[in-house]
Amino acid sequence: MEIGCGARIREFDGRRYFYFWHYERDNGRSTRKEDYVGRVDSEKAKAVLMRRMAAYHRNAEQEFARKRARIERLIAANHTST
Repeated sequence: MEIGCGARIREFDGRRYFYFWHYERDNGRSTRKEDYVGRVDSEKAKAVLMRRMAAYHRNAEQEFARKRARIERLIAANHTST
C-alpha cells in the first residue's frame, strides 16, 4: 500500500496548471492518479488544491486508525486467550 499526495505543475502552451496527485487502490493495487485542479495563477485553484490535500491526509489518518485498532484488538485477544 502506498500513501501520499501532492501537487504537480504541468505546462502547456506557456500556461501552467496544477494537478493533484494521489494514490488510490485499484483492483488490489496502489496506483498513482492525477486530477486537474486549475491554473497556477488562480487563487481558487490553490485553495481547492490545499483542501484536496487536507482531505486526503484526513482520510488516510482515519484509515490508519481503523487498521491500528483492528491490529490492537487482535493482539489483545491473543494475549487474553493464553
